[in-house]
Amino acid sequence: MTSPHAIAAVTAVLRSRLTGYLSSAGVTSSVGNVSVTALPPDRLATGQQEKNQINLFMYRVSHNPGWANLGVPPRDAAGTRVAAPPLALDLHYVISAYGQDLFTAEILLGHGLLALHQEPVLGADRIRSALAPTPPDPSVPAGVATSGLADQIERVRLSPVNPGGEEVARLWSAFSGPYRPSAFFDASVVLIDDDRAFRPALPVREVSAAATGLDGPRVDVVAPVGPAGTPITVDATLSVTGAHLLGEATTVRLGAAVAPPAGRDSELEIPLASFVPPVRAGFAGLVVVREMALGNPATGHQVLTSSAVPVQIRPSITFGPGAVVRTSNRTLAGVAVSTGRISVGFAPPVGSDQQVTLLLAEVGAGAGELSSASLAAPLRNGVVAPGTETSSISFAFADLPRGDYVARARVDGVESPVTTGPTGLYAAPAVTV
Repeated sequence: MTSPHAIAAVTAVLRSRLTGYLSSAGVTSSVGNVSVTALPPDRLATGQQEKNQINLFMYRVSHNPGWANLGVPPRDAAGTRVAAPPLALDLHYVISAYGQDLFTAEILLGHGLLALHQEPVLGADRIRSALAPTPPDPSVPAGVATSGLADQIERVRLSPVNPGGEEVARLWSAFSGPYRPSAFFDASVVLIDDDRAFRPALPVREVSAAATGLDGPRVDVVAPVGPAGTPITVDATLSVTGAHLLGEATTVRLGAAVAPPAGRDSELEIPLASFVPPVRAGFAGLVVVREMALGNPATGHQVLTSSAVPVQIRPSITFGPGAVVRTSNRTLAGVAVSTGRISVGFAPPVGSDQQVTLLLAEVGAGAGELSSASLAAPLRNGVVAPGTETSSISFAFADLPRGDYVARARVDGVESPVTTGPTGLYAAPAVTV
């Protein structure tokens, strides 16, 4: 298992590689003693105290895009993790050379780059010898030496990168150290194992097969049965037109609700009342799903599905006797106003987690004299736990001009329908304050 110490282990292996190469290449005979460090550039002595050295600095870590595309950790039907993908990282390095004498920095940088070029893949033997040398290296912590880097399933590969001049200037400005001859490269990939416990999947006991046609269901239009412009309310029947809509083990899904199909292959008619669980007001996606029995014992598995078509399910509201309760009346700026509550009935019932607003628009006043109000529902729409839904909500209003109002309820962004009167103006549902 590769531990989080693997990041430091890569740096330790690269430092060991550079040190070993400089010794075997006899660089000290031409420039004198050379040290290999792994420090931030701002912590290196420069100027009159500058020594001959090669510095290796890991300035950034990023997630490896290839391993990131594996997706979320797999889970079984109960939601229990059955595997633990590793944390995959790319390490980004800068190698720089220092020296007081003429050409020393260039000489050291050339040898350092050649050392990395000759061994672009860190093999398991190289990693083990670098992390557990003879004699032991006291600068390598015990956790780094036992990081498990040598045993990860993918090797660490070195690849040069060539940032532009502006990028190099920006990086060295961030390093807060004097610029020195340098080069950039990446080390990929480091796989850090997730040490959280998970339940491994059982082995496959039996393999079964089944076949189905390639012509899956297609939904073109979803509309209510009735005249054009008829709103989709809880008592509506949906007309679903398309192709390949009927077949063995086919169901219609509207959000989380499910209903059996009824009709013909190119058109289905499905009452909203037939969906289980009952649908809620708001937006929902309708899909036609075809299942196939697989496994032993055979159980239904979704194999073909249509694209989702959005459906706007409108709430219906009613006002019963005594719906408006006025607790106070007064005149404000010459206008008679009231304060109180309005009880509104809803179909379908409203969930405690839905967003509900009551919209009132006055009717019968002259142009420019219309009053309107937007009343927010109470917390949890007035539903008392452990309840989850309600068929009636009481809205509070304050200093609302008395008169007749056309009412609309907005539930999760979808408004209840209104109808017009003989004059062609909206007239119902109405409530008098």
